[in-house]
Amino acid sequence: MHLLKIIVGEMIVLVASVLVFRSLWTLLDQYLGNSNLIPWLIVGIVLTIVGLLFLNHEIKCELDKNKKIPTIQT
Repeated sequence: MHLLKIIVGEMIVLVASVLVFRSLWTLLDQYLGNSNLIPWLIVGIVLTIVGLLFLNHEIKCELDKNKKIPTIQT
């Protein structure tokens, strides 16, 4: 039953994120027009790369920190 609640919650978040994404996309088309798609695509690609590099660095730091913690063996 607990797993079912988690799955339902994930589905709600998934549908909500699609609606938010679609709404933002429509707003960008309305206010910026179709003529600016290439510059916004480039900005999006750059931001994606920066975000992925940041996440990769933070995950690597977290994994390295966990490796340095000594474990007590009995």
